[in-house]
Amino acid sequence: MIRSFKTFFILVVLCLAGLASAKDLSVTPGSYPLDIAKHDFIDTTLNVIQFPSGSASFEPFFKKLDTLVFENRGQVRIMHIGGSHLQADVISGRIREHLIKEYPGANAGRGFVFPYSAAKTNTPSTYGSYYKGIWDMSKNVLREVKKPLGILGIAVSTSDPRAEISILLDRYNTEPMWGETKFRLFGYSDNGDVLPVLRVDSTDIYGVLDSASQSYLFTSPRPIDSINIQFRWQDSLHQATVASFIVDSLVQDSIAKANADTTQADSAKAPVDTVKKAEIPQNVALPDPANVARDSMFQGECDVLDTACLNQEEAANNKMIDGAVAAAQADSANANTDSAVVDSAALVQRSRPRFTLTGILSETDNPGISYTSVGINGARVPNYYKDVCPRIENELQFYKPDLIIFAIGINDANVEHFDAKGFSANYDTLITRFKAINPNVAFIFETNNDMYRKVKKRRYVQHPNGELARQAFFNTAKKHKAGVWDKFSIMGGLGSMAKWEKADLAKGDKVHFKLAGYNLLGDMFYKAFVNAYMDHIAALPAQEPVAPPPQPVKADTATTTTPAQPAAEMPTATDTSSK
Repeated sequence: MIRSFKTFFILVVLCLAGLASAKDLSVTPGSYPLDIAKHDFIDTTLNVIQFPSGSASFEPFFKKLDTLVFENRGQVRIMHIGGSHLQADVISGRIREHLIKEYPGANAGRGFVFPYSAAKTNTPSTYGSYYKGIWDMSKNVLREVKKPLGILGIAVSTSDPRAEISILLDRYNTEPMWGETKFRLFGYSDNGDVLPVLRVDSTDIYGVLDSASQSYLFTSPRPIDSINIQFRWQDSLHQATVASFIVDSLVQDSIAKANADTTQADSAKAPVDTVKKAEIPQNVALPDPANVARDSMFQGECDVLDTACLNQEEAANNKMIDGAVAAAQADSANANTDSAVVDSAALVQRSRPRFTLTGILSETDNPGISYTSVGINGARVPNYYKDVCPRIENELQFYKPDLIIFAIGINDANVEHFDAKGFSANYDTLITRFKAINPNVAFIFETNNDMYRKVKKRRYVQHPNGELARQAFFNTAKKHKAGVWDKFSIMGGLGSMAKWEKADLAKGDKVHFKLAGYNLLGDMFYKAFVNAYMDHIAALPAQEPVAPPPQPVKADTATTTTPAQPAAEMPTATDTSSK
């Protein structure tokens, strides 16, 4: 006997919604209104999770969901991994928003976050990223990867004594959604002479170091939605001295530049007041908290993939610091009788310790779902190989995904001649790696969106690789017993991107979507995901009522010596013949 869908639906919502009652349930999970009636090019009949080899491999994942839903125990971890669509975290952010808002009380933490602004690239749209100091960057899409990377495929490194990062999880939420209590920072100092600290209520909280994974576990005294990490050098005097010289040098350079600009006024013009107020260069951290670097999704003067520009910027930053060191040495030479000055110059001249950060895992101990997104602009499948991101295993031992949604492929297929077999083989390598972390992990492949190829400045042509990549996704899913969300066909197939652009859902580059388009895709994926789980629930067998064990009957020795009636003759809970 199969339990009714309605009964199970109510149980699912009640368990996930915690204190909600049946009469409060006005919206069925996954059935919120989708405004797609006017978009007849979208094929909603295909909005399902397809299982080319059946859904048996999803049973471990569904059973973990069952335990959470019906027993309020355990955590379910979902990871969505891709390229620029995922770094922007709009489609994935929409899915996460549904999970958090439709199932309040089932939040197990935000997952992986990163200070992308310090790397001069766009921060995901769902949280704010701030930084102080000078940082350099390495990521998996560059030809030369300077640092060992982890699951996020990016790292930032600094030797600036003023360095600091902040992540505001609720920066763009109208109502608070996050209250995290545990943070695991993945990173290391070259010589073990820098310690990251979590600042909560003006208090330094030092993390517990796990040397094997090169990570620090911080426990907040209260739930927080803002992560502020500062860095303490082992030699605090050295840190304070270098910071002082850097700030002084930058301020003086800024004043000198401002004064020089005022001397270039055109003498032929009538005299005017051209004196500029000296400005502190952007990202120079002074004691005033108001000088924290601005939050921006696209911070920095360089294009995110222009490595020559980024290297030039970093060289200029280092030159400013080296100039401060040289100034300190000159000062000490001119005042060598002052031992304090000599000592200060010696401190500045010493090499500066460096710290590298590869990610932060934000979580709670509560039962629930943690949904994290991973994306780097321009990423392809090989960019997550072991030789590029060797620290993935170290980091995912603390976040073993139960479900991985693969959305990598748009950049792999953006070539003149697409190698479908090579594409599938690349995924084989990546899947083997994730299977080693969790043998029971389930996979869903998200096929590429339709796209156009730019052939001239303003001329685009249809890119036929979309259909070839779609078939490669299905072949790979069948081999690995995975699910498929056929985004390419749902959109309308080859050439549909032009229709999405005309409907104001896609951008003019005919590759990326606008906010409304991403939100619509997120809504549809979430609906397909919930329906797949509901199909699992509807197929569960009914549990037969269990009769309590028969209770032995004690003889009343005070009134009779008749032996007790045999237990087999006693009426049981299921025996209704005597009623």
